Amino acid sequence: MSMRTPLPTQHAKNTLTTRRTQLAYAIGIIASLPLAPIGAAEMQSQWNCSPSNGGWSCSESLTQEPAYQRPYHSAKKALDKKPKIFSKPRDLPAAEVDWVEAELLNEEQQDLASGCCGKYVEPTRDDSDANKKPEEAALNASAASSEMQQDSTAQLEGEVRLTQGYRLLEADSARLNQADSVANLNGNIRLREPGLLLTGASAEVHTDTGNATITDATYLLHDSGIRGEAKVLRHNSDKTIVMQDASYTQCEPGNNLWSFESSTLTLDPNTQQGYGKHVRLNIKGVPVFYTPYIQFPIGDERKSGLLFPSISSSGSNGFDIATPYYFNLAPNYDMTLTPRFISERGSMLELETRHMSANTESDISLAYLGDDKGGDDSDLQEFVDSNDSNALERYYKGEDRWLIDVNHDGSYDSGLYTSIDYTRVSDIDYFRDLDTASLEVNSATHLKEKGVFGYRSEHWNSSIELEQYQTIASNTLTPYQQLPQINVDGQYRLADNWVVELDNEITRFDHRDEFYDNSTDPYITGDRVFLDYSLGWEKEWTWGFIKPAVAVKHLSYQLEDDRFNNNTNDSPSITVPQASLDMGLYFERDGSLFGNGYVQTFEPRLFYFYSEYQSHDDLFDLTSVSTNNEARANVDFDTSEMTFSYSQMFRDSRFSGNDRIGDDNRLSAGLTTRFIETATGIERFSASIGQIYYYDDRRVILGGNATTTAEQMLENLSDTSDIAMALSGRIGDFWQLSSDLILDEDDNNKISRGNMSLRYRDDDYRLFNISYRYVRQAGAADTFDIDNDGDTTELFDNNIEQADFSFAWPISDSWSLVGRYNQDITNSRELDTLIGVEYNDCCYKVRVIARTWLDNALYTVVDDSELEEDTGIFFEFQLKGLGSLGSKVSGILSDSIYGYDLKQQNEN
Repeated sequence: MSMRTPLPTQHAKNTLTTRRTQLAYAIGIIASLPLAPIGAAEMQSQWNCSPSNGGWSCSESLTQEPAYQRPYHSAKKALDKKPKIFSKPRDLPAAEVDWVEAELLNEEQQDLASGCCGKYVEPTRDDSDANKKPEEAALNASAASSEMQQDSTAQLEGEVRLTQGYRLLEADSARLNQADSVANLNGNIRLREPGLLLTGASAEVHTDTGNATITDATYLLHDSGIRGEAKVLRHNSDKTIVMQDASYTQCEPGNNLWSFESSTLTLDPNTQQGYGKHVRLNIKGVPVFYTPYIQFPIGDERKSGLLFPSISSSGSNGFDIATPYYFNLAPNYDMTLTPRFISERGSMLELETRHMSANTESDISLAYLGDDKGGDDSDLQEFVDSNDSNALERYYKGEDRWLIDVNHDGSYDSGLYTSIDYTRVSDIDYFRDLDTASLEVNSATHLKEKGVFGYRSEHWNSSIELEQYQTIASNTLTPYQQLPQINVDGQYRLADNWVVELDNEITRFDHRDEFYDNSTDPYITGDRVFLDYSLGWEKEWTWGFIKPAVAVKHLSYQLEDDRFNNNTNDSPSITVPQASLDMGLYFERDGSLFGNGYVQTFEPRLFYFYSEYQSHDDLFDLTSVSTNNEARANVDFDTSEMTFSYSQMFRDSRFSGNDRIGDDNRLSAGLTTRFIETATGIERFSASIGQIYYYDDRRVILGGNATTTAEQMLENLSDTSDIAMALSGRIGDFWQLSSDLILDEDDNNKISRGNMSLRYRDDDYRLFNISYRYVRQAGAADTFDIDNDGDTTELFDNNIEQADFSFAWPISDSWSLVGRYNQDITNSRELDTLIGVEYNDCCYKVRVIARTWLDNALYTVVDDSELEEDTGIFFEFQLKGLGSLGSKVSGILSDSIYGYDLKQQNEN
């Protein structure tokens, strides 16, 4: 016969002695009863004792169930064939006790981490004390046999089970000392608390505080998957776990690819941080890294300490190691300091600070490398040895190199707002040579340096902007600086659908370019005022819309150039009235397609736009004279011709930027049809076609007479535009099709520009992309004077025809193939080719790719024979829960495979 003996928690100091006497009396009653193994008979006798009126109330009852009913695997309720977790042998380590293979999980438990073949599932308890805190619940004990000792201790043998609220203890035997509130357990120890399982050979547990010391222990933290072993493990009342001669890993059971071994290891679930002293990182049991101290996260909470280092190696930089230290300064701001050593360049330091408040968010990054050793760039060294002037300017041996990056956004209740987007580096090759180890910094060809201060009210939005760019691409011109640009834009929505817009812009343009001598460069500077005032009426119905509007645009300059001659108009101005009428209709019809109901729409749209011609001659061919040469320049601060497309047909300008007010007398006609699935509302297919009909020639152009191409002139004299087409479709749940096409009506409807893409992405982030791009240029080839010596070199065919194919596709539960093939069809050459494999499981992720690509480090414009081809093999090894070695692979794949960045976010 089995017994279940409840032992009360000692709450009040003044009743301690009385309760100890009562407890001894209760244990004595139980000890005098015959004992039998649990489940030995169909009818079980069970003793239940509980405190009552300062004493004990004990009663005996019969039951057909064992006194201790073991909890089942949580999937038992859904599928009867699921295994019972507690049916596993009691001598298993903690991780193997609660690990459940994927095929044995029920539907609710199938949210597996990426690459995992199972998960940890805690058994459930349904007794009345299961959700109580230990200090609020009685200590209940059951065993196959028990004996009261003379020293007021109880000896429990066989299937010992102690519960105290949500805390559960199991062992082969236990000695309960009622005087000291200590339980000594031996043999196959298990200690459970929510989210925690500890096992060991023996343990000492203080039942009043929860402190426990376990020898030859194993441990498991269910939520994070952290597990390991320890010679001695101490579980404290504050939930911290302190271990001696311990190991740590987040690999699944049976896989110890990587692990920490530490002389002292502390896990603190309160701060979700771990701390280790004298730590070795083992890969397949082989030590590969040592640190005297390390701090690492075991959850999402932030804590100051060393982060996992970034380690890589390359031919130009050699061995590269960065060891970040994280400072959790306050809940709303922090800092990361990263010492970095690059064997072929020297020591550098990276710093990042972040700050958040109710109104602002700021991020500042700095990096500094003093006295660059020059690296080991064999391609560049070849040019340096030949005294190539361009290469010599880009050889940084002995120079200090640095980076500054500031990002800030602020929005305040008063209507004020601020923004800063500022990035600057010491030289144009900073990112090529150094990249960043720990900073998230924009590394485009032009680095923006912009600041905004503004104010919003109900009808007005005012701002002051400062903007300039640093160009980090060789032989690429730098855009104008805007120092400053002042915008005051107003919008009023009046009664009866009237809309008034009042846009005002004043900009100061300056220019400095390192590739030109400022005394003779072709750039002029000055101030520009641009005003755009309009009055419109907007009315929409379920069957259509109409939007007539009138506007006036004004453009004026105050130009500055000491080289202007006396005939130059340095303050030209232009004022142009405009009018437009935008209207469209919506038609619908019901139908069915492949057995699915749908609604097809027909949406014709007309957009008439008139803009009066005003001469821009004062902005063309401004003649300036210097002592050495005569230079001509056009006023073109921030303006370019817009690429023609279906959506551009319905705009009120042919230009982006405000240096031109185009003359127009045109009608844009377009038709869109959509197929919308009735049951889901999903737009399955849409197609658009349109064309512009011109009633006058366009006389305002971007360049002056000397730079206007024959193609521009013909386009401006044509009575019709090219035919613009757009197509998109959603095929099934995962396929997306899109295409834009421009047909040249004046050249037998030949394609002048087009692109097509077909993309696949399913819920498991299988990725497949194929795209094609074509742009027909004016001529078959062009020439360029590379060396400025009067000798021109014929370039490759400047028609653009390219195909791009990429994929990321799993071939098993853990293995995936990744690849890309980017082909220049015009010139029959590969632009970028890569192929690789990924392995991903609970423990680690490995990526290996081989890549061949065109890399031209020294010139932007070269003939085909001078283009250099680079090849490389890239390797990334990511330890789940720690970090990665060689993280450059992730960036390459994100840039090469459309949708890969979303795939990574889903896996992390």
